[in-house]
Amino acid sequence: QGLAVAHMRAFGDDSGAGGGRIACVAKARLGDGGLVVDRLTAVVDIGRIVNLDIVRQQIEGGLLYGVGLAVGQSATWTRGLPQPARLAGLRLPTLASAPEVIVEFVASTAPPFDPGELGVAVAPPAIANALFAATGLRFRALPLVAGES
Repeated sequence: QGLAVAHMRAFGDDSGAGGGRIACVAKARLGDGGLVVDRLTAVVDIGRIVNLDIVRQQIEGGLLYGVGLAVGQSATWTRGLPQPARLAGLRLPTLASAPEVIVEFVASTAPPFDPGELGVAVAPPAIANALFAATGLRFRALPLVAGES
């Protein structure tokens, strides 16, 4: 298992008190087919939550997008344009290949924070830390394991 934590501040907030915070524990391993992520567990503090269902979807989607980046399913760039040009070409995790995702929220009366990128920012480092715990090797660049597709 590996742990990662991220904190993002709201635009124009220089106090550091606001923003969003997320902690993620990843359970990952190297399997016969390469990198396998079995579970992501996240705890999120984004202030007052306006719509829990939408916030949960944003965090879960960000975590799964982060898994895709970690296993090498990210976009490349050619002359300033992403390749592939469509999200479908990224081969993001499907329901059949997606890890178990558990998300809990901290109750707060702080101003709401947009959770859009929190999951993306925390998933790859949590997975990298899980791989370090399992193998003793540090993976410091995406994709985490060379040759993954």
